[in-house]
Amino acid sequence: MRMHPHFSKQIRPIFISIFIFLSFGSLSVNSIHAAEGPERIPLEHPKYQALIKELTEKHNFKADELKAIFKQVVFKKDIIDKFNRPAEHLPFHRYRKIFIKKDMIEKGRAYLAEHDKLLSEVEAVYGVEKEIIASILGVETRFGKPGIERYRAFDVLNTAFFLYPRREKFYRGEIISFLKLTRKEKLEPFSINSSYAGAFGVPQFIPSSFLRYAVDFDKDGKVDLWNSKKDIFASVANYLKHFGWKKNTLLYLPAQIYNDSPQLKKMLNRGFRKTISVAEAIKMGVEIPYPAKGDTLTSFSYFEPNPNEKELIALFGNFRAITRYNTSVHYALVIVHLSRRLVL
Repeated sequence: MRMHPHFSKQIRPIFISIFIFLSFGSLSVNSIHAAEGPERIPLEHPKYQALIKELTEKHNFKADELKAIFKQVVFKKDIIDKFNRPAEHLPFHRYRKIFIKKDMIEKGRAYLAEHDKLLSEVEAVYGVEKEIIASILGVETRFGKPGIERYRAFDVLNTAFFLYPRREKFYRGEIISFLKLTRKEKLEPFSINSSYAGAFGVPQFIPSSFLRYAVDFDKDGKVDLWNSKKDIFASVANYLKHFGWKKNTLLYLPAQIYNDSPQLKKMLNRGFRKTISVAEAIKMGVEIPYPAKGDTLTSFSYFEPNPNEKELIALFGNFRAITRYNTSVHYALVIVHLSRRLVL
């Protein structure tokens, strides 16, 4: 998701000026759209007419019940600004300070010690290291205290769907998933609070992730991502395992360019999701240290460890699995750095 392209010194200022202009223009349009929008759902709007039709015809909901639920939604227009300014957009040396600090490390070590037996059990089943699970929960909800859940989840999902065109399609799907999961788990839709992005529970799952990856690890017949440590830990591990996590394999390594060719620049500019074998990358002009093996798939990203410094890193499967939890290289780096501090 985050690309870190090379730009020559001559064109960089021009690009940045254009980028700033377009970004602020985009923010203004979104802000005006949200500010002038309605406070509640206009059920007669074609978007909602089509959504209700799909929910009734494809997912067996009753139209009258849906309309009664939708009528209770209150749009939360302040979340639009938060969508446009996520913390992950900060330079890494600033973003890191939010999480890699003394109190977080102390809380994380205590959390690991308190739940060591259960985390070890989950690690044995799913192959995801317990310090990684703990670090994700630390970053998401400060080790199990979801104080960021300031909104009713269904309000958030509908606000993003109706008032944030950039993510309309995504949040339409999340509304459907949310209604399906509340029906499945017998939850009252407005009893669930979430972040501004619609993520909820201790592991901060969005509705579609809840349906696909949440696990009833305590075998009580329901998935509880608020109170059941077994379900919480196993769900995080199951999520990472699904996206390719393999125990005791590489996360990332420092990389250096020794042959700055147009072909290499093109490869580096295509984003961290695009993979290439280590052997191919070395032939192109990137030095990747041991223990990376030639047939291992890698990808690349830049980050700023300190102001005015930029470093290239080679990313491997486990690192990319973390970016499926949050599509930010900075987020994944923080998870890795925090996990290492928890076991020192």
